Amino acid sequence: PPALAGLPAPCTAAPPPYAGRVPQVPPVAVEGARPAPAPLPARLLLPPGPGPYPVVIVLHGCGGVGANQFRWARRLNDWGYGALVLDSLTPRGERSVCPAALQPLVTRLDRAGDVIAAARWLQTRPGADGPRIDPARIAVLGGSHGGATAATVADRRFQAQEDGLIRAVVDYYGACRDPDQHGTLPLLAMAGEDDTWSYPARACRRFAQAVGTAEDVTVRTWPGVG
Repeated sequence: PPALAGLPAPCTAAPPPYAGRVPQVPPVAVEGARPAPAPLPARLLLPPGPGPYPVVIVLHGCGGVGANQFRWARRLNDWGYGALVLDSLTPRGERSVCPAALQPLVTRLDRAGDVIAAARWLQTRPGADGPRIDPARIAVLGGSHGGATAATVADRRFQAQEDGLIRAVVDYYGACRDPDQHGTLPLLAMAGEDDTWSYPARACRRFAQAVGTAEDVTVRTWPGVG
């Protein structure tokens, strides 16, 4: 995938969410985000073999972690990437923030802080997982609400707090916002033209136009696709 080109790597049925041991990612203080009041549940899925593998942090939509995130994780494993499926809702006592009235409870800004916490946590894993992961090669992929979060991770205000840990972000069906805040992380945004939840195709095209060609922003849209 183009946005993951900076993370060179040497679908089976999705497992049930949180089968087996569930790692806990400690929240961290990130300016511009409200940290979760409890550790963030996660699942780290790795391809077979010794690695080391780059890792993609997989972000759920407004309805929380489900089978779709594990399908993405298995697909990433097939491509030679590890996947860390991260849960931003459970530690905040929420099951969904899809209704408009609930969306302020867990925002894309809050979740950008969760991503930074996860990236820092991955730095601690080589000792636990041997050589199987490469914490110097981390990317982010999110869908819908998680896609908007992924794009937000590329903001200058958050990129400055990532310590260079995150190498690329992929926004799948999330609206791109605040082009004046965009930093230097490669961003790939993808959406169907007919999706009307937040009109991500239109929003991301305008975002890319505002950012201009100086930064690595790629938008892929599909006509007639919701």
